[in-house]
Amino acid sequence: METTVDTVKMKAIIEMKSFSGSAFAVNSEGEQIFINNRIMERMKLNEGSQINAYVLPNYEDKRFTIPWRAMRVDVPRDIPQQPAPDVRKYSDAGESLDNTIMRELWDKSNTLGQLWSSEEIAEVVAAPVADVRDACVRLHDRGVICRVDFSSDPTKIKTIVMWTADIRDFED
Repeated sequence: METTVDTVKMKAIIEMKSFSGSAFAVNSEGEQIFINNRIMERMKLNEGSQINAYVLPNYEDKRFTIPWRAMRVDVPRDIPQQPAPDVRKYSDAGESLDNTIMRELWDKSNTLGQLWSSEEIAEVVAAPVADVRDACVRLHDRGVICRVDFSSDPTKIKTIVMWTADIRDFED
């Protein structure tokens, strides 16, 4: 007996490609779609690529942040595959700001230590502080980086936010 899986077809744009080669796309409803590295490599996809994703609900423990996972994708023939005009590039390698920040935070040879302020990251990646802050919040919301808020004020009017690659960086 043959078992089939019913997928839902969604148009999406790839927003971010991770270091492992997997990626996250967004559909027209603003919902995230996980795309594994095998699909990304096989289809030669990049950030900004427009795709038709055939998706299933993501695994139970991931569904709250990333509701969908792609089982397969195809590229519409009538859409030229190039980065969307609003995708900003910040490094010589042409990475997105999110990928540049992830690379810096995961680089254990950096001299700033394990905890970074948004201002320190902005200086290293040569990007506006507001853009870096927004990118770090996006990465944190996806569970890619960690955040801690320091405050001596119980009303939390003034806090300092620090970022790091791994929760273990806060243990020292």
